[in-house]
Amino acid sequence: MTVHLSVLDPVPMSLGQRPRDALRAAVHLAQTAEQCGYHRVWYAEHHLPAATACAAPAVLVATVAAATDRLRVGSGGVVLRHHAPWHVAETFTALDALYPGRIDLGVAGGIGADEDTARRLEGRAVPHPQRLEELDAALRALGAGVQGWVLGASARSAEQAAALGWHYGSGNVTGDPAPLQAYRARHSGRRHRQPTVALAVAVVCAETTAEALRLASSHRAYFGLQGMVPGGSPVPRPDTTPGGPGPLDLYPRLVVGDPITVRSALTALAWRYGADELALITITHDPQARRRSYALIAGAFAQAPHLPIHRPDQPGGYL
Repeated sequence: MTVHLSVLDPVPMSLGQRPRDALRAAVHLAQTAEQCGYHRVWYAEHHLPAATACAAPAVLVATVAAATDRLRVGSGGVVLRHHAPWHVAETFTALDALYPGRIDLGVAGGIGADEDTARRLEGRAVPHPQRLEELDAALRALGAGVQGWVLGASARSAEQAAALGWHYGSGNVTGDPAPLQAYRARHSGRRHRQPTVALAVAVVCAETTAEALRLASSHRAYFGLQGMVPGGSPVPRPDTTPGGPGPLDLYPRLVVGDPITVRSALTALAWRYGADELALITITHDPQARRRSYALIAGAFAQAPHLPIHRPDQPGGYL
């Protein structure tokens, strides 16, 4: 089975980091991903200044595109409710002109901010489906060559992607594959001829499963802490995380293990959902451990193309 590997980067801020440290780490991670053979890197829009440093994905897309040579770079995604569709189209059309064939525009229908911040960003009460139609029309009018991706986790978002003829990025790693099958069957071909599915998967990989479990405690705690305080919370150190469900209890929301374990679990997920691409999100306190996780996964896929899908003798959880 062949599946593209991509990086989904919310640009997390670790405890003790400044925003510029997290942004520099993001550029370094993208360069590592390119060296390891990853297909693309996505940047997610979040307005949590204590937790992430990526409130403006287009800025990071431009920076990373300039710092790499062949890696596709995109938003994963722009929260469309915060922005005028025409402005988004103009921004990514300019990026496409500067880096032709490398720019992706992924848009999401969520919030990505508290309601006060959302009101400051964009006050028009326009439903998300209408915004998507406006954005699609603007991209066609401007002649933009960017890849268009609708991102979501519901049957409705898959339907919207199919109607527009856009690619679809799904975050519903625990849900029914039927909406993705329906997306492929109903894809209109308006913007892209062929349907494409990317599945977002949280993953932490290390040389040993024991070390991966230790690192993954920061990942679990980071997401558990968001929403507890205004502005979010940074990534804690793995040795200071609170108790609760272990990382393996969260599978398949979180895949944890050594390279063979992780590759087997990811392959099983790709098969189940018919994914053309896996967008991997890894959160660790140490940026070096994060880069190492991505490198180990890329190496496992490159060096062992015929691993079995199911490995019930190993921890990590399998479909």
